[in-house]
Amino acid sequence: MKTARIYKPGTRPVDPQPRTDAEAHSGQSRNGTGHASGEPEAKPFPLHCLPESVGDMARAIADTERTPASLAGVCTLAFLSAAIEKGLDVQSGPDRRTRGNVYLLASAESGSGKSESFRHAASPFNQFEGDLLEAWRASTLPGLAAEKDILEAEIGKLRKEAGNAEGAGERGEIKAKLEAKKAALADVEAQLHAPALTCEDITTEKLAALLAANGETLASISPDAGAIVNNLLGRYSSLDRTDESVYLKAFSGDFLRVDRQKNAEPILLKSPCLAALWLTQPDKLETLLGEKELTDGGLIPRLLVCHTNAEALEIAEDATGIPAEVSAAYRRTIRDLLKAYRLADEPRTIQPSPDALALLNRHFNAIVARRRVDLRDVTSYAARWNEQAWRLAVCLHAGEWGAQSHEQALEAETAARAIELAEWFAAQQLDILSAGRHAGRRKVRDEVLSLLADIPKGITGRDVQRARICRTAEEAHALLAAMESEDVLTGTDSKPDGGGCVTRTFSRPRK
Repeated sequence: MKTARIYKPGTRPVDPQPRTDAEAHSGQSRNGTGHASGEPEAKPFPLHCLPESVGDMARAIADTERTPASLAGVCTLAFLSAAIEKGLDVQSGPDRRTRGNVYLLASAESGSGKSESFRHAASPFNQFEGDLLEAWRASTLPGLAAEKDILEAEIGKLRKEAGNAEGAGERGEIKAKLEAKKAALADVEAQLHAPALTCEDITTEKLAALLAANGETLASISPDAGAIVNNLLGRYSSLDRTDESVYLKAFSGDFLRVDRQKNAEPILLKSPCLAALWLTQPDKLETLLGEKELTDGGLIPRLLVCHTNAEALEIAEDATGIPAEVSAAYRRTIRDLLKAYRLADEPRTIQPSPDALALLNRHFNAIVARRRVDLRDVTSYAARWNEQAWRLAVCLHAGEWGAQSHEQALEAETAARAIELAEWFAAQQLDILSAGRHAGRRKVRDEVLSLLADIPKGITGRDVQRARICRTAEEAHALLAAMESEDVLTGTDSKPDGGGCVTRTFSRPRK
């Protein structure tokens, strides 16, 4: 159930520092990525959107380690997601349910408090996983091992009997018993895998196998995800190509078959689920987002990304620890969700209130409208923003209501906070992509001007579409209108003498 906020942050700054006048003038952010067309500096991470116990913990981590709110916020949000995975979803449409697993990728420089912030956020999750493993070793493993020994002994005995069998009838009876024992042995061996809630540096083939052995659910967690980034980029692939198929399927819960395991049966995953927290160096994040194949394949648009702008700071003599009551409340939230949903056999579904559904649907429609205009060059990214808002809504709702989350309707207030959080990540994404977007816009406009040079009497939106500069007539008209508003082109309307539709023709402005 909901709890009152118990933490009041200290006086040390926890949000990213504003840009200097020189940085603002140059259009450069502190992470080195440019802002296209003088876009404003991104807002601080909205910690107020997080559930109370999670937000309090994030504030305490940022205050204690003197790191940006974004670093602590991303870490605590990731473990909130990992604590529910596919055990809790929301009815996001008439025939659609959306889970709360998210992929978070954030950058921070070495020595900036990244590992310490991660450690605080991960502590209750790691402790729960350790307890789960210890209990399995003490209570489950001995029985499984003993059953395996017994079955192997019985199989050995049946093999001897088969060798001495007289007649087809006796041999058939032994064969039936042997088949049953082998099936039982295969079932026991399938359970002889130590339980795992997390993984880190792992190949995609091994990831598929580990998912299969753990109820098709895992969290990919790393405070230094350089190796994971290299795996995704295909640095260790003999095929010399990106390797993200398992991550794509496990994000959406789609059926997956993996056949690349040597000397092994194919792995079939019916509805895999993966949550992710990858902290890495800023250059690694930029490299990953610059990989066109990963963008075209769909992985990059599925990531919630940000540069935390965490920097190394001197040791503070007045540093304080995280208050015990804050840590305890956060620990209860994570452990309650792990027990209720992460370890659940079947998912539970949240029903959205009419107001929450209307709010999230309006968010979707607003994005669709923008994808036709200012977001047309990043439409594959924007297409995921509303889905991310739904996923974040599941996480925020779970953090508020704990083990009773499936019994409570998703409220409009929670939906609004999820949208605000999703929009913060969208702004971060656009900020990181801004340099490439600016170059892409220049290229498209140069192509329009080149087309105009070939047709000096003037061009129309249809001409631009036919030249395949834009995919649709609507995009072409929007592009020409934008160039006109910036005085790059001038437009004139004409109408056929016999009547009909008005045509707007664009040419270079007269000097």
